[in-house]
Amino acid sequence: MGGASQLIPDIERPDLTGRRRMRRYRPWRRQIEVRPPNRGKAITDHSPTVNVEPAVLDMASELEPLSSEGTAFFSNFPATMWAVEFPKWRRYGQFWRYLRGVMGPNFYAQRLQGVANRFRVARRRQRDLHRLKQDITDYARYCGFALVGFTVVDRRFIAEGADEMFAYDCALVLGMEMDAELLDQMPSPQDRLVDFETYIAAGRQVLEVARFIRRQGYRCLARPPLEGWVKYIPHAVNAGLAELGVNGLALTPQFGPRQRWCMISIDADIEPDEPADFGLSAYCDDCQMCVHGCPGRALSEEKVWWRGVYKHKLDPVRCWPYFTRFDGCAICLKVCPVHRFGYEACMEAYEDDGTILGKPPGVERFLARRERRRTESVS
Repeated sequence: MGGASQLIPDIERPDLTGRRRMRRYRPWRRQIEVRPPNRGKAITDHSPTVNVEPAVLDMASELEPLSSEGTAFFSNFPATMWAVEFPKWRRYGQFWRYLRGVMGPNFYAQRLQGVANRFRVARRRQRDLHRLKQDITDYARYCGFALVGFTVVDRRFIAEGADEMFAYDCALVLGMEMDAELLDQMPSPQDRLVDFETYIAAGRQVLEVARFIRRQGYRCLARPPLEGWVKYIPHAVNAGLAELGVNGLALTPQFGPRQRWCMISIDADIEPDEPADFGLSAYCDDCQMCVHGCPGRALSEEKVWWRGVYKHKLDPVRCWPYFTRFDGCAICLKVCPVHRFGYEACMEAYEDDGTILGKPPGVERFLARRERRRTESVS
């Protein structure tokens, strides 16, 4: 896998015309609503690292669209926050700080961006889109986003009824690193929560990047990290920033699973970046440290077809009790070798003789014995 961090050179650039429009079926109303053209579909369907069945993904997205909550446990988001998150914030003495830091950007993003696009967009527009792309990238990195990429939004990964939340096809994907020391304290954090620290910082800074874009003369809509209208992970993969990991998260060479994402929809036809193969997908399939380290056994060892995507599936019913009990858990992030040892060291050892750094000795024999016992019990 030498040079695995290079972009795939022989992948033909997909057609982004988006001629086929998606539909939303409402049989109880006897209605079929036509949604905006889905130009990003072609990028997902031609992904070099994720196996996709386009017809099944199209059908699942039209007949059973994604929800903004993600899982049934967040179907009543205010109740979940009141019962789970607010008591946790109080225990760590961070209630008002987290409340302002999380809810403030979310309120602005949902209620006030239309006003900003109407009155705060500069009249003089940056016409050179290549220069605009570089200026946005530089400013986003200045704001603390180490991961910056552009793609075209795939509307199959937008929640039902939320197309207006991401009105423009150009998608700026931003990733902010989580504090490695705080992550290593999980699942027993001391005084701060590693995920919410990043939610606060990224939520504030994504709005700053949006203000910068408006100063260049372009309308945009920013989506903070703690929001479910747009699914960030598939777009991070499409933007060439990450690959899909066994734990269901986006893995990057820079930080492994240790980042949180946000996105900005921009009213500009900026050239998208190519999806990339960093060798992480193959490494992840052989590693599976997160699968064996998960206390709830919520991660699948084998890939399954789910909504037209061949991947390892997270079971939220098994994950949720430990997520709430251990104040965010994050064990699947903590045990990842790319987080612990770094991408270069992991890939060097793996390329030499297939070694997975940090994997306990004898674990393969244990797994083989467990599989034999499982087979014997079935037979």
